[in-house]
Amino acid sequence: MTLRPRLAVLAPLALCLGAVVATLAQCSNEPAAAATTQEPRAAATPPADRIRLLISGAMLGRLEPCGCASGQLGGLARRMQHVGEQTGYDLLLEGGDLVDGDSALDALKLLTAAQALPAMQRRYDALGVGSRDLRLPAADYRAFLAGAPVVASDLVTDATDWPAQPFVAKSVRGVDVRVASLLLDRRESAGAGVTHLPPAEGWRRALDGATPATRRILMAHGDDAAIRQLIPQLDPPPDLVIGIDSAYAEPTAAPSRVGDVPLLFTGSRGRVLLDCWLHRGPAGGQVACELVPLPASRTVPGGGGDPQVKDLILAHRHDVQSQGLLAQLAERRPTASGASYVGTSTCAACHPTAMADWEKSKHAHAWQTLVDAEKDPKRYGWPVTAYPDCVGCHVVGYGERSGFRSAADTPHLTDVGCERCHGPGSEHVAAGGQKPLGLLGGVQGSQLCTQCHDYEQSPTFVYGDKWAAIRHGREAHQQPKK
Repeated sequence: MTLRPRLAVLAPLALCLGAVVATLAQCSNEPAAAATTQEPRAAATPPADRIRLLISGAMLGRLEPCGCASGQLGGLARRMQHVGEQTGYDLLLEGGDLVDGDSALDALKLLTAAQALPAMQRRYDALGVGSRDLRLPAADYRAFLAGAPVVASDLVTDATDWPAQPFVAKSVRGVDVRVASLLLDRRESAGAGVTHLPPAEGWRRALDGATPATRRILMAHGDDAAIRQLIPQLDPPPDLVIGIDSAYAEPTAAPSRVGDVPLLFTGSRGRVLLDCWLHRGPAGGQVACELVPLPASRTVPGGGGDPQVKDLILAHRHDVQSQGLLAQLAERRPTASGASYVGTSTCAACHPTAMADWEKSKHAHAWQTLVDAEKDPKRYGWPVTAYPDCVGCHVVGYGERSGFRSAADTPHLTDVGCERCHGPGSEHVAAGGQKPLGLLGGVQGSQLCTQCHDYEQSPTFVYGDKWAAIRHGREAHQQPKK
């Protein structure tokens, strides 16, 4: 058999394939040839007036994540490390609500935040005033923030020690910018001699002397609905409104618009920041944002972060211990039911089955986890057993009368015992068990668990899975009669 017959058959096929290839090549070349006749398209030019902002708010006293779980976000040390590495920001804005309460611990937290945000090498340009900030004793608030760029456009006083000013002004590459702050929640007082102006009047006060070309940024403290209702009342309109509403756990990645005004909401606890570009277009302010999560380093013991800020926070923690705040903040309020705590061991006599199940759970060793972590420099290495925020989730009844005071004074209330979920048991015991306890506060089980196992402290917590680890049944004498 020779190849000649095969070639005779294949030759026509080869001719057909050649024609197809030539046609395809001609088609593919046409756009390329046409492109060579067009002018090259110019790259989009960024607006000349755009400014770059780093925005946060509602820190709520979270100087650092608690450290209960890996993968937690936030903390002043990580934030200031980010600021040092990303040097292109034109304005650093912290909305306010730096703290969450009115205790001596909150005052020390404010002092630490004031040493970090407005006093570091790269300083914040504006700190708003939130309603929670005003819960602190006025003397502490005024003293700790003296000299800081605090903004409260609607709070007026003749007092010389009031730290806030009506606005912050800054020129960014020839663009004048004003930052104002309005407090819509009037339940808190700024102290004697301070007048709370209507929001629109405070806005006009913040823009006194500004030109129409001035970029206008407003930090508004209140709930979502109140802020949206306010915006149409402001004249001239802001170029950007930053809402500080602690109901937002995470920031809004993209602005919504109220008329021509863009509106963003910060998250809370300083976990995720907003990196935004702002410029003014024909239809008002134009904003483009990216989220900036602040995760722990997986390679650096302690999670990384600015070393100077870490030293400030470590000093704060030792101050909390040296000032004895754990004892000071114990037993501040009555229990909700008026009953007293009796301790987990008291429950064992009548509830042996539940006690056996509890002893197998991690709750039975909750206090020891703090003790061990305190001794381990790779985890804590600081007096965590003296820090109220941490202790509260590892004991029974801290902060309530008859509740945990210290491991030495109230050893029967260490660990997460029965009364952490069922409430103080003195009346239940006195009634021989005839007065039922139920769940503390009458809430759902999942709601009770997330008081400690929230999205930050237990980011992978799933109630349906975890309940199996602590589930316990009723004793025989508690079963319904048939």
